Amino acid sequence: MDVQYRPFNGAFDWGWVNTQVPIQRVEDTSGIVAVDMDTNSTVGACIMDNFTNNSVQCHFMLTHPMLLKHGFLECCCTYLFNECGVKYVYGLVPGNNEKALKLNKHMGFTVKTVMEEAFEDGVDYVLMELKRANCKFIQELRVA
Repeated sequence: MDVQYRPFNGAFDWGWVNTQVPIQRVEDTSGIVAVDMDTNSTVGACIMDNFTNNSVQCHFMLTHPMLLKHGFLECCCTYLFNECGVKYVYGLVPGNNEKALKLNKHMGFTVKTVMEEAFEDGVDYVLMELKRANCKFIQELRVA
């Protein structure tokens, strides 16, 4: 796998993104897309929207776990905290998406609240927060 990262291109990438996570594209939607150059296929994305002065909502999509070994989280987190300059990253995760909950916790997200059955009947929505100081994937914050 030869992974390269490029900026999100709404006109080109939105179809793929929306098949991964059924979200709405809004005026400030932006992000990073991971492309496997061996197959010229999209294998991941970090889509950001609803920016405020201090925060952003983020959606992580991975189609292959090997993407984690190719610096995907480091690229996304460095961009979010260093380039975008936010202090907080928020994610809404369906309570039954155990892989996403596990990945977010691994990244340093904490649970802010659980909204009962807010996703759908029988499925909670989990609001998660990642603070810069808790992020395990910003190079300068890593302990050697």
